[in-house]
Amino acid sequence: MIKASLFAAGLCSVLASTVSAGMIAQWDFQTTTNGGTAILAAPATQKLFVANFGSGSLYLDGSNGSSNFFEPATGTTSTEINGFGGTALNATGSMSTVTTGIAALAVVGGAASVPAGTFGANGKAMVFKFSMSGLSNLAVSYAVQRTASGFTVQQWDYSTDGTNWFNAATVGAFPASFAVSSFSLASGLNNAATAYMRVTFTGATSATGNNRMDNFQFNADAIPAPGAAALIGLAGLVARRRR
Repeated sequence: MIKASLFAAGLCSVLASTVSAGMIAQWDFQTTTNGGTAILAAPATQKLFVANFGSGSLYLDGSNGSSNFFEPATGTTSTEINGFGGTALNATGSMSTVTTGIAALAVVGGAASVPAGTFGANGKAMVFKFSMSGLSNLAVSYAVQRTASGFTVQQWDYSTDGTNWFNAATVGAFPASFAVSSFSLASGLNNAATAYMRVTFTGATSATGNNRMDNFQFNADAIPAPGAAALIGLAGLVARRRR
């Protein structure tokens, strides 16, 4: 009976390690140890950010379903992206906790457009591309803040082909100082060889109004292999036998 209990406990331990949550990709916009992109201030702000940890890319260049965010050749007038100071919120593991200097991505209102009172970056979207092979239950978290005239809504959508998009989450009510926003996606991207998450920005009411974002984390659970599924059944049989 004791042996059966120990065996069942051992199976549960193996199963727990099989399906534990794991990091897919992280962007702190600073760490380059693993080949990630360190953000620069406008007019040199990049439109492609390789994940600072894990594997993935963030696009603001018009590719992979993203919009091409405007950035002037010189200066910052009407820019739609910039690099500002960051936060230590949502920075875990080896992610950078340096907050000064250029440490976070800002999406900015941009030039005034028609109709009056709208601005260039309203309706534009940036896209994360990564892999969910062998993974399920995507969880997204990041630190975000908004200036008084910055974007009021970030609409998150998901895709497996970069063309057809489906609603994932609507995030809003952003504070004036950094706070963590998070959501999860129980299905839709599970086991997708290529996965996309698109963020569309709306609600900016000035050229300089912005959302500042830092320390993006994409995490997911491992999908149990067939052998692990067999272990689930075996652990159940052992438990019933013990009872």
